[in-house]
Amino acid sequence: MIGSGLNRLRRIATPTGWQVERVWHPGAIAELGADMHTEVAAQRLAAQHGLAPPVLEFDPVAGVMRMPWVEGVPLEVDWHRRDGRRAAMRGILERLRRVPASGLTPLDLPERVRSLHRRLALRDVARASVHASAVEQALAAWDAASSPGPRSGSQARSAPAAGAAPCLVHGDLTPGNILVREDGSLQLLDWEYAHAGGPWDDLAALCATAEDDLFADWAAAMPVTEHARFRAMRDLRRTLDALWYDLAAALSAAPRADALSAAGPQTGIRPRPEAH
Repeated sequence: MIGSGLNRLRRIATPTGWQVERVWHPGAIAELGADMHTEVAAQRLAAQHGLAPPVLEFDPVAGVMRMPWVEGVPLEVDWHRRDGRRAAMRGILERLRRVPASGLTPLDLPERVRSLHRRLALRDVARASVHASAVEQALAAWDAASSPGPRSGSQARSAPAAGAAPCLVHGDLTPGNILVREDGSLQLLDWEYAHAGGPWDDLAALCATAEDDLFADWAAAMPVTEHARFRAMRDLRRTLDALWYDLAAALSAAPRADALSAAGPQTGIRPRPEAH
């Protein structure tokens, strides 16, 4: 999901070192489907496996979370054209697939698309109408790939194959949400849309945004029986991202009570235009 710039990030000096404070924007929760409780739970789970900075404080009433400042730079936009980065990202996906996430909420991908389309229509009918055909086609392809017959909303969730335990899905692996540390290791930021899901969910999201065909490179690790469903998921994610971007833009244009903090230093976790 493309970042909106709605939420606020700022670096804070504390007696124990620099920290990052995150404040959720009400619109991200009310209209974009973010859940700060799920985000915190997912980041804590990821931190236990060395995939994310730990959560130091969480105040759900104020909608504030704090984490340590981590030195690094965002993943390059053209990471998929660099052999070393491709290998590192492959490793990240494999590590995510190994983290059990039965305690997290699954994502009902088709319903999320429908919900975003409805909410966008309430704010901008013209923008919503532009996406109507793509939404219909993506949902139809998903239904066809997921089952030969009708599926209910709960059955149509982006879930693992039958018998497989749900794994941790970041849900938003854009370059701005992946921090490259000095030693070349990667840390994942912004777990706002994390959920329990299937082993190919994050790859589908990556393939939805990358210019190159990542699927052609990594399909060997996926059962052939999953290919059609995977392609449908990738296309549904493209539709979701387009809807999400337009709705986030509409929310960003609306007046808000608090101004964004001034941008911090240009290293580590920091406020950035594409941040959620």
